[in-house]
Amino acid sequence: MKLKQRIGDFQVRELLDESYLVERGDFRLYRVTKRKLNTAEAVDVLAGETGVATGDVGIAGWKDRQAITIQYMSVYRGPKVRLQSPELKIDTVGYGLDEYSSAASRGNGFELNVRGLVGDDLRILRRNMPLVREHGLIDYFDDQRFGNLTHEQGWIVKDLMQGRAEDALRTLLAGPSPHDDDKRKHFKSALAREWGNWRACRDVAGRFGAHHSIFEHLQREPDDFKGAFTHVSSRLRLIHLYAWQSHLWNRAVADFVRASTELNERVVMDSEEGPLVSHAGELPEALRTKHSYRLPGQELDDVTDPDELSRFEEVLAQEGMVSSQLRVDGVSGFQLKGEDRALVVKPQHLRVRPAEEDPLNRGARMVRVRFELPRGSYASLVVKRLFAPPAEELERRRQRRERRRERSANWDGERRDDRGRRPFRGDRDDDRFEDREGGRRFGGEGREQRGRGGYGGRGRDGNRGGYGGRGRDDNRGGSGGRGRDEKRGGYGGRGRDDNRGGYGGRGRDDNRG
Repeated sequence: MKLKQRIGDFQVRELLDESYLVERGDFRLYRVTKRKLNTAEAVDVLAGETGVATGDVGIAGWKDRQAITIQYMSVYRGPKVRLQSPELKIDTVGYGLDEYSSAASRGNGFELNVRGLVGDDLRILRRNMPLVREHGLIDYFDDQRFGNLTHEQGWIVKDLMQGRAEDALRTLLAGPSPHDDDKRKHFKSALAREWGNWRACRDVAGRFGAHHSIFEHLQREPDDFKGAFTHVSSRLRLIHLYAWQSHLWNRAVADFVRASTELNERVVMDSEEGPLVSHAGELPEALRTKHSYRLPGQELDDVTDPDELSRFEEVLAQEGMVSSQLRVDGVSGFQLKGEDRALVVKPQHLRVRPAEEDPLNRGARMVRVRFELPRGSYASLVVKRLFAPPAEELERRRQRRERRRERSANWDGERRDDRGRRPFRGDRDDDRFEDREGGRRFGGEGREQRGRGGYGGRGRDGNRGGYGGRGRDDNRGGSGGRGRDEKRGGYGGRGRDDNRGGYGGRGRDDNRG
């Protein structure tokens, strides 16, 4: 299953609450259609077109760069704007009495191409479609929430909470990411080399046009790393704060769902943040009667449900923390605020078009999926749920893999490779397995009931013959393989228990056996 192989594979349409629009109002509303741009970049363009600061542009939320998205923005007494380019289109659509915000959005509509479908994918989709439509799925935070993991930064806020402010700052500013372009790689490596020399870091930041105020602060206060965080953009601080809070929620809820369902009643979905457990069909009683789960605030003070509190404390313990550490003092923008989050989400107007050939992935199929979600829910998670096999099936697969590993480690004392195949030496008389790269065959090892070891394979393409198999339990070793093309024959197999070894392989063209 593959998403976002092409820009048009992921389309998002913000659902405007029509009651926001009025005949005349102080706020001009704009419809912004973008591709290969994130919301911040589109806000910059609209701010420039209307002559205001970026902070004066009202939005309901942030949209992905790797998608075609339609969203709304407002500007106080803004002029009419009509702009069109390959990446961005802005139209004036009306007025509002207040700044446009999430309160005026009903959520988002999605239209997605799901590619690379093979094997049982379509069978699983047909089984899951009516179940997801009727019973929904657990409303986890998905990978887009955890850009810190995508960029291998870890948990910046956790470092701050545990008193490692310098480590957190250095990771945030200079930590390498597999997704960095060449410019950012040079920037980060220069900061890492100069770290501690704050004047030099300020010069590096000035040349690259980012974070210079942070290093100006460190020049004045060399050890005030918490204070330096006040110069990090508020949006970036909130991204890391919400990622950590969402991680705690995901882990506690996954534990709750696992405890509330039997193995045959659940599915498991992969994510960068960890396995996400959901109900497979009808909601169990424990999930049906619990409509929300608390997003925790500072020190878990606002978590009043005893079971929720216990699960959050267990999650923190796994992170090496206690509840009293769940706060960041002395840094604005890092104050956790708790709120209730819906436990289950039901995609509305869920439709899937018939499967067709996938032109981007040979031999695979693709489908187009449409649905609507409330704000804060993740379309990628709905797709994962549609293609999620039952947890029982995953457990059977795991057990099969475990059995193969056990056989691999204990095949007549021989190891197998990671696909469970036999080693090149076989287990029966005259068993031969070809090494296509090396151009030779290896003789098999004789078993007690079969007699002597197998003959060594004949060499190919200029290589000598294979070794004869080793005899076992009073049987002699196998004969060595015959060499070809001026190569000598293979060694005879070694006898065991006072029995002689096998014959050496016959050489060719004046070479010895």
